[in-house]
Amino acid sequence: MAKGKIVTRPFTGNNNNLLSISTLLKKVNRVDGTDNGSGIVDQSTGYFNHVLRWVITAVISHVPHRQTTIIKRSLAHKAKDVSISRVTHHNRTTMLNSEQLHQLADICRQAADTEIMLRFRKLVSEQVEEKQNHHDLVTVADQAAETFILNKLRALYPDALLIGEESVYQDPTALSQFNNAALSFVLDPIDGTWHYANGSVNFGVMLSVASYGEVVAGIIFEPVSGDYMWAIKGQGAFDRVDGQDRPLQAGKQSSLPLSETMGCFSFGVSKGADKPRALQAVMQMGRVMDYRCAAAEYRLLNTGATAFVIFQGTLNLWDHGAGLLISKEAGAVARMLDGADYSPQVTGKLLVAESEARWSEVAALFT
Repeated sequence: MAKGKIVTRPFTGNNNNLLSISTLLKKVNRVDGTDNGSGIVDQSTGYFNHVLRWVITAVISHVPHRQTTIIKRSLAHKAKDVSISRVTHHNRTTMLNSEQLHQLADICRQAADTEIMLRFRKLVSEQVEEKQNHHDLVTVADQAAETFILNKLRALYPDALLIGEESVYQDPTALSQFNNAALSFVLDPIDGTWHYANGSVNFGVMLSVASYGEVVAGIIFEPVSGDYMWAIKGQGAFDRVDGQDRPLQAGKQSSLPLSETMGCFSFGVSKGADKPRALQAVMQMGRVMDYRCAAAEYRLLNTGATAFVIFQGTLNLWDHGAGLLISKEAGAVARMLDGADYSPQVTGKLLVAESEARWSEVAALFT
């Protein structure tokens, strides 16, 4: 409904005028409906309240008394709906359906086809740069894929907050808006850039969708295979392979003792007094791997190949937003080693385990 001038006509109380009022109410409904043109739920109510006030003052005053009651009831019902809508929004209800999520995955696929895989194992030295150290790399493919995906998202959701790893590295101000954004997308265009730059297949595109600081949907896309893991909060986690969804379920090693499990832990980057403690913990584990690629390690955990993964250092939102949601929806347990919930950009150790019992068992090794 356009925010233009509303022209009134006198009401005589016949059925045609009731139909006109009904039509107006339907237009009002669309102001606060479930589709704002982009497919995302529009929960804003300010303009609806403006129209509601106009209806009460300009419409009811022109209608006979016996019909006023009917209209007031309709308006009261709508006002109640808006109140519920506000509560739902405040409680961060999921704003995306599966069709829309697969549309996002298709955008990741397009970026993989046009920007990532065409350059895979074909990069020259001038196309690879160091960021913080020689293990922390960025390539022209990272930058091109991020630009491609963010431009697509901007066209679909012009009011959304867009956070990309490479753009945040240049300007971190977008992160400060994350908790206050009604809709945001967080992107790691190539997670595992070191692998990608060195010709290894352990890399992926990670995209999460959030509302007011809470991740409500996530995708981990694999450019090499074209498969991807995905989840929407409260609806389970899935692995889409060759276009078919398979439910993800962590916990396939839950019956094994810790000494016989497989897990991922980058203990080699531990520093100072933390290093001997980390080595001591590893000695009590089974087989421990270090991929230094969250996309790969989240896949191993959520397909049941590993029993746990420990991430440490600065835990970036683009590395963990999608993976943590997928893990929780697959039945895994995720907390910082001190028991706190994960928060974006926190520094420390994040333990994601196949079950509560396994989490407690691994965490106890560090106490």
